[in-house]
Order: sequence, then structure tokens, then C-alpha cells
Amino acid sequence: MSEAQNIILIVDDTPTNIQLLNSMLREQYKVKAATSGEKALKIARTEPQPDIILLDIMMPEMDGYEVCRQLKSSPLTADIPVIFITAKTAVEDEQLGFSLGSVDYITKPFNPDIVKTRVKTQLEIYHQQRKLHEENKHLKRRVSNEFSDYIEPEIVSILEMGEGDGTEFKSTLRWNLHTDKADKKIENACLKTVAAFLNSDSGVLLVGVDDSGEVLGLEQDGFANEDKLLLHWNSLLKAHVGIEFMQLIRSQVNGLGGKRVLLVQCLRSSKPVFFRRDNDEIFYVRTGNGSNQLKPSEVIAYLDQRESQ
Repeated sequence: MSEAQNIILIVDDTPTNIQLLNSMLREQYKVKAATSGEKALKIARTEPQPDIILLDIMMPEMDGYEVCRQLKSSPLTADIPVIFITAKTAVEDEQLGFSLGSVDYITKPFNPDIVKTRVKTQLEIYHQQRKLHEENKHLKRRVSNEFSDYIEPEIVSILEMGEGDGTEFKSTLRWNLHTDKADKKIENACLKTVAAFLNSDSGVLLVGVDDSGEVLGLEQDGFANEDKLLLHWNSLLKAHVGIEFMQLIRSQVNGLGGKRVLLVQCLRSSKPVFFRRDNDEIFYVRTGNGSNQLKPSEVIAYLDQRESQ
């Protein structure tokens, strides 16, 4: 995620402090502000949520400590990093802040370089932890060899992780964006990925997304509706991957960033899967973020190795 996409929530009952911090951070981040604990909690629970919260301690009605307690007690906001910003310099105040779950403690008067550095550091840690969490969750799904009901935030997490041995992005299902014509090679590329996932350890194919993770949508494929797109895709799967493997493939159209994408889940097959087209039978496996064709002599060795795992 780029710095400009990160949302910083500044919580302080003194407008001049908000203005000062805003002037330090607004060039790099999107800044929101709240002048009370109640307003801060409301903003923190609203999508898009802040990526980090700069929280004053001494505020009327609800102090920063109580705001932090409520943030950390709710599953919806518990993971958002909190940095206390305060004039309180006593060691016991700082210790209390950390015990409540804050990640840092900055005292007034604010040094711009310190504020920027600490915000940047904690954002990097936060996004690294989120990525690791999503990778672990995705890995557990693959190991379980079961279909999952992906919701949009989870698909966004897949985009953020990028392509890998268990994920691949394709811009279209059948339309060549360079020639502006239907192209069988585009279909073949999608089918090849499915066969490779079935022969490996499962995976997710997203169609309507370019290699960098930008959502393009399915409109360029020109189907009259989503049912006809799925009918065409399932016919391709049956003809060129095999009807006997359809129970290991789930294809559905999902909303993503205001557009529609095709999400194809592939489970691990206990039997070898060959991609069949134009009188050829090709055995693909997943290698890194691509699909690799094995020679006939390599297929037997691969299957024996896979069987022993």
C-alpha cells in the first residue's frame, strides 16, 4: 500500500494540535481528525478504517486511555495501531499507555522528524503483520483443500499479496486487449492455470485483474450477462480440463472495487490433470508465480513424489 493511501486519524481536543500534526503528515497521508473520544471511536469503526491513530490522552468526558481500551476491546478496531500523543512525560503514564496496547508514545512539543519517522515505522510494521496474517490464512485454506466463501476485503488482501504459487491474475477471460479481438490463447492461459493448481496444492485464479493487481473488470470480454460468461467458462473447463474434475473447481463472479471479477477456486486433485486442446495433452504444475509444463518423463517422477508427500 502506498503512503498516500494510508489513513491517519488524529484525536485531540485542541484544534491547534490537530492543525500542527496535519501540516506534518498531510503531504504523505490522508488525514482525518476527531476532537473527542466518542467521535474517534465512531470514525475508527467506519469504512475505510484508519491505518493508524494518533491519540491524545488528556481530553474531557473520555480520556485517551479509555478510548484505547475501547478500541482494543473490539475485534473491529483491535488491530489498528495507536500512538499516544501527550504532554504527560511521567514513566508510569507511558507504561500505562503500552499496557493498554499502544505501539508508541510521543510527547509534546512535537518534533516533525520524530512524528514522521515513528508513524512511518508503525505503518510498515502494521501492513507487514496484516500481509503475514492473510498469507497464513490463505495457506490454511489451501492445506484444508476446501472451498471458501471469499468476501471483498479478503479478495483485496489477495491482490495486496500479489501473484504466487497459490494465486494468479488474468486481465481477461478471452479478449486480447492488444488486438481487441477474441483470442483462444487467452482462454488457454486461464485453463492452464487451473490445471496447474489442480496438479499442485490448490489455488485461486482472479480474472479481470492485471499482473500488478489493478482491477480491470470483466466488461471487455463482452458477454451479455454474467450467467453467459460462467456458462462459457464452465464449458471450457469441461472440454479442456475434464468434466470429472469439475467438483474440484468453483467459479463465481464477485464484486471488487465497484467492478466485477471472476474468482476461480481450484482444489488439489488426487488424480493427474491434463490440459487438453488441439489434440495435445499437457501436464502443468505450479512453480512460483507461474505454471510450468512437465515433459512426459518428468510427469511420472512428479506424481510419485507428490504421492509420497
